[in-house]
Amino acid sequence: MHPNRVFYGWWLAIASFGVLFYTAGVFFYGFAPFFAEIIDEFGWPTAVASIAFAFQRTEQGIFGPFVGYVVDRFGPRKSVMSGMFILGCGFIGLSYIQELWQFFAAFAVMALGLAFGSFLTVNTAVNSWFIRRRGTAMAIVSYGAGASALLVPVVVALIAVFTWREALLYLGFTTFIVGLPLGFLMRDAPEKYGLRPDGVSEEQAARSAEMDTDDRYADTTFTVKEAIKTTTYWKYVVANVFGFIFFGSFIIHQIIVWKSFGLSPWWAAALATLLPLSSFPARILGGVLADIYDKRKIVAVSFALQIIGAVLFFIARDPITGVLFAVFFGFGFGLGNPPRSALLGELFGRQVYGRLLGLQFTFTSIGGVFAPILAGYMYDTYGADGYRWAFFGLGLMAIISLYMYLTMKRPQLPARLAGTYVESGTAGRSSS
Repeated sequence: MHPNRVFYGWWLAIASFGVLFYTAGVFFYGFAPFFAEIIDEFGWPTAVASIAFAFQRTEQGIFGPFVGYVVDRFGPRKSVMSGMFILGCGFIGLSYIQELWQFFAAFAVMALGLAFGSFLTVNTAVNSWFIRRRGTAMAIVSYGAGASALLVPVVVALIAVFTWREALLYLGFTTFIVGLPLGFLMRDAPEKYGLRPDGVSEEQAARSAEMDTDDRYADTTFTVKEAIKTTTYWKYVVANVFGFIFFGSFIIHQIIVWKSFGLSPWWAAALATLLPLSSFPARILGGVLADIYDKRKIVAVSFALQIIGAVLFFIARDPITGVLFAVFFGFGFGLGNPPRSALLGELFGRQVYGRLLGLQFTFTSIGGVFAPILAGYMYDTYGADGYRWAFFGLGLMAIISLYMYLTMKRPQLPARLAGTYVESGTAGRSSS
């Protein structure tokens, strides 16, 4: 690589930022206003309409391992471009719905597009380009999801100026215009282009390998079979299952939640925007700290902050407490994103990252299937208090995630590389 040329891994991270900025902004965060409008127009029970989000989680679980295999085997470019095309078609289809089954069908198409064109694919791509700077690179990617909250007011304005149907139609075509070029910028592992992770030369890599005794900087080479035999991987999976169950469900219901608590539509929209925006500075901090300190401890702190946020949500009766909830929970959620994404690659390697992340999605989707429906049922049955108790209970499940990260040990290399296969809490590369 030319000494004055910027390492392409950073351009890849920026392109991935753009992918998550758009997809999270118009779907993950930005769909709540559409959901509220659709419920109002058709009068469907909240719990029934929430089944669509269960479909999305189910698809994510079913296709997660397959998407991970496709990205590891064939690269991220085709995955992102095809995913963005499918997502755009889903938005357009949703703009024409008249029946509940059509809502479900359009949502299933959008979910399929997101499975191939969003989080799993871009994180796998960036992970393959970095080792030492993995935390910083993942932070850049993570900023996209955090900054995407800026698109929520845009979505609200589109619905206000036009209609929710027209807004969805415009977003569909915008997805083609924005998503396909971003997908074209995706690249396979750096070795295919004559480069090395982090942009170092062969000489620098050899010198670092001789001097380094820190496993965080080792290019670990687990196979999928070897990784899933470790308790470390399953603690990682369980932690993510219970750590995302509140956030993934709350995002969908949040506009209705705050209105049911007696807040004005303006405050509801403001809090929906503040929650992800509060994560933005934390994502920066989390990425920097992930390249310096133990990623497991950083993620544990992030879950502690989210638990505090769940308590604040439960006692929220006014906008000020709602703001405190959004700040604590949003900051905690953002702080853990870069180190959590980087940790999987650090522990098990670049080559199997996509497949291990996809397998994790299968289990994470289990909570995602039932939690949105549970929250909708509680609201339909008990009103605002139903929401309060449902989300408080889901939020406290992060205690399990906190425990998993505090007790998670670093796996030793497999027997074929390090002698006897054992697990240790130390950072040594061989069995002690």
